[in-house]
Amino acid sequence: MPVLLQVVGESSDPALIEQLEKIYQDAQPERLKLPVSLQQKQEQEQRMPLTPTQFVQAILDNPTYSFYCALFNERLIGAVVIGQQDDLWSLSHFCVRKITRRRRVGSRLLELIALQGKEQQQNLIAAKQDLVAPDHIILQRMGYQLNEQDDYYQLTTSA
Repeated sequence: MPVLLQVVGESSDPALIEQLEKIYQDAQPERLKLPVSLQQKQEQEQRMPLTPTQFVQAILDNPTYSFYCALFNERLIGAVVIGQQDDLWSLSHFCVRKITRRRRVGSRLLELIALQGKEQQQNLIAAKQDLVAPDHIILQRMGYQLNEQDDYYQLTTSA
């Protein structure tokens, strides 16, 4: 399955944003909570799971966040939220469309993100509190190591 990397931001084509919402329609409710760093800036009632449309829009409205997506046959089939700070990318909210799960889409997307991060000299981390159980498994399989002191995973192998 030839998967390409597509970055979706606030100024992206509305058709891509609609496809992104479809990806998160397949997500468990706990995946539709804002990243912890954004939650601190939001009011208490927004810490509950959002609808896919609200979730996507909240991420797009923040200039430090983007969706890095898996593109296959001109369709988005998977996404990861990336918060960008100086030389650090914080990954969260992994989601693959239900119909394309178990086909290595998530792994391939993380490989593409690692390559892009390496090219741009970015360190990749994933905060433990922004992850759900399956995320821990895929991150460990992809070479991320848990830094228990700081409670995050960091990519430690070369991409």
